[in-house]
Amino acid sequence: MKRRHLEAILVSGALDVIRVAASAAGHTETGGLLLGWWEGDAIVAHYAIEVPDPDATSSSWTRADDRAQAALDRALADLDHPWLGYVGDWHTHPARCGPSSQDEQSICNASRGYSQPLLLLVHRNDGTIEARSADQGHLRPLTIHHRSDDR
Repeated sequence: MKRRHLEAILVSGALDVIRVAASAAGHTETGGLLLGWWEGDAIVAHYAIEVPDPDATSSSWTRADDRAQAALDRALADLDHPWLGYVGDWHTHPARCGPSSQDEQSICNASRGYSQPLLLLVHRNDGTIEARSADQGHLRPLTIHHRSDDR
């Protein structure tokens, strides 16, 4: 099986939401959903929405399906964009570490339920944002590009 090389286009507004949420959460993890669309082999992450986890700690954040679905439904109704949909997850790591093997397994598992690849962004405490992508249950090579909101 040929490994599909993917691109992620990260829109500045989505990254701003993640950075603000990371700062507000401090030493506790937080996270949420990425909303956007696919352009060929590119995942466009145009929006990030936070899905709070009241039980989050300095080393864990869990995306509860009911809270995530409610947040997704609200965002899709508010944003009212014809291409907009769920394209992945994001969360923060208050420690200086990137995506864990559990994070990677989680996005791989989620990708089995979608015909298009999914994106995972992890914001580290040093401000770095690391990305992973999964397609049909497998991690895929990924190239990251940034795009301003006004394009």
